[in-house]
Amino acid sequence: MIFDSVKNKEHYREYPLIYEALTWLDTLPDGELPASAQVLIPDILFCNPVTLTSKPEEECRYEAHKHYADLHYIVEGVEGIATADTASLQAATPYDAEKDILFLQGEEDGRYYLKPGQFMVCWPSDAHKVAIMKERPGQIRKLVCKIRMEEKEL
Repeated sequence: MIFDSVKNKEHYREYPLIYEALTWLDTLPDGELPASAQVLIPDILFCNPVTLTSKPEEECRYEAHKHYADLHYIVEGVEGIATADTASLQAATPYDAEKDILFLQGEEDGRYYLKPGQFMVCWPSDAHKVAIMKERPGQIRKLVCKIRMEEKEL
């Protein structure tokens, strides 16, 4: 898991796909989301705009992926994201290969509250519980960049 500011993108040059995503994100005008998904490299790197309302943690659940790492980039609002090693959690649903998603349950290893300009990379081994409110529900506008990875057993 990586938690940082897009302004520190130069630290990630040795990770070409992450660096490419961060460089692209850093070109977006402040507070603006693209109207639709942006494909940076077909089937390898694409970014989806997401608008949601944060909610109490008990209404959120862990997810993990086999084929993609997620890079969550906040444009507006504050989003809590809890993380845990997938090996320490229990499956709550069977893996959905078509959507590349597995929902899990268990205890968190850590939690971060992301603000505009900040990002978090969740590797396939990082289960992540998104949309957690800090004090009360609030609007979140963000981009979720999907980065193709080698398959990992969940």
